[in-house]
Amino acid sequence: MSLGCAIIAYNEEKNIEKTLQSVSFCDEIVVVDSGSSDNTVQIAKKYTDKVYYQEWLGYGKQKNFAISRLNTDWVLSIDADEVVGKKLAAEIKTTIRNTKQEAFLINIQLVFMGKKLRFGGTYPDYHLRLFKKGSFFFDESDIHEGIQTDRKAIKLKNTILHYSYDSLQDYLQKFNSYTTLIAQKHKQNGKRVSKIFPFLRMSFEFFKRFILMGAFLDGYEGSVYALMSSFYVFVKYAKLIELNQK
Repeated sequence: MSLGCAIIAYNEEKNIEKTLQSVSFCDEIVVVDSGSSDNTVQIAKKYTDKVYYQEWLGYGKQKNFAISRLNTDWVLSIDADEVVGKKLAAEIKTTIRNTKQEAFLINIQLVFMGKKLRFGGTYPDYHLRLFKKGSFFFDESDIHEGIQTDRKAIKLKNTILHYSYDSLQDYLQKFNSYTTLIAQKHKQNGKRVSKIFPFLRMSFEFFKRFILMGAFLDGYEGSVYALMSSFYVFVKYAKLIELNQK
C-alpha cells in the first residue's frame, strides 16, 4: 500500500522544512503553494519534485487540489506547520499495511509559545487526516475545513504536533484574518446577534476554558491561550455586528 502526503503552504519557510523532514517516510509528497514570497517553494523542492502553484481557492478546495495530485493508495493530509513524530510515522506505516479500515483520526496537539498544551479544551483534538484516496474529501469551507463522513474512523494512538503560532505577533496576525473570515461566513448564513452577545460569549468561553477545562494547569502559556481564545470569540461576533450594520 503506497502512502502520499498532501500539504498546502503559503509563506511557511519557518516551519515547512521540519514538516517535510517528518513525512519523509511517505512514498510521495505533494506541496501546493499559493504564491509564497519567502523561501517556502525552494525549501519544498529539496524534499519533493511535486511542488505546484495554485492560486488560493480557500482551505477546503486547496487541500482537495493537493490530494488530487497524489498517485498513491493512501493520503496523509497535514498542514505546513505540523510535525509527524517517529512513533506516529511507524504507527501509520503499520496501520495501512494491516487494516480493512479506510479512515483514521489523528490527535493534533497544539504547541503554543513553545509549550505542548494539554488543557483548556485544546487536547485531545482528533481530526480525520489519514484515509484511502478517492473516498474522502475536505468540505469547501474557506476556514475550519474538515472531512465530513458517516463512515467509521478509528483513532490512532500517537499525535501530530501543531506549531501554529511562531510568536504572539504571529498569533494576532492570524487572529485578525480568521475572525474576519468567520464573521463573513456568519453574515452569509444570515446570522445576527445582539450587541451584548459578544461580551457574554467571551465571558463564558474564558470560564469554560480556564476553570472548567483547566487551562491554568498549562501554566502561563495555557492561561494566555485561554484568554486569547476567549477574546477571539468576542472579536468574531463584534465583527459580525459591524458587518450587519453596513
